[in-house]
Amino acid sequence: MPGDINFRLAYAHLLLHRMKDMRTGLPVIRQLVRDAIGRNSEDWMLATLDQLFGPAHDHSHFPSLERFALGNELAEQLLALNPPQGDGQKFRTYPAVARYYHESGNQNRAIELVELALKSLDRPKPMLGELKQHLLPNLLQALANYKGEEVCYGNLCAAPQTTFLKARPRDGPRRKHKKDR
Repeated sequence: MPGDINFRLAYAHLLLHRMKDMRTGLPVIRQLVRDAIGRNSEDWMLATLDQLFGPAHDHSHFPSLERFALGNELAEQLLALNPPQGDGQKFRTYPAVARYYHESGNQNRAIELVELALKSLDRPKPMLGELKQHLLPNLLQALANYKGEEVCYGNLCAAPQTTFLKARPRDGPRRKHKKDR
């Protein structure tokens, strides 16, 4: 099913993040990157970048050089599709690209991209308030983390958090059990 992004993502996720099988998973993610770029599809590139840099995944077992090289290819292509100097909506793609730059050590570029994403919430025409209120907290939190200081946008402020970008456990729901006394 080469044309089904959901199937391909599920397969890559299983190999890379569940089984941690790099021998089989690396060729799969490499091909997924090539296909996403070949399709020139923002959706495919974003989804693939999430496999490499999404905060919900533990990337500690992933070879860093390979991960960052693939991430760089995707980031460059996404920025080419929606350049910083254009008026396109940056709030969709720029947070993911900023996460790549943050993890690769380019804090200034990560900050710049999140700031552009925040500005794009108000132009070229203001977006729906409900969508803006949904996106704003995560953008502000990312900006605060990247800057290492409190940031505000209107009445909403965010302070840096150390756990914001760490992988969350995916073992199912957490349950608190009462201890027998």
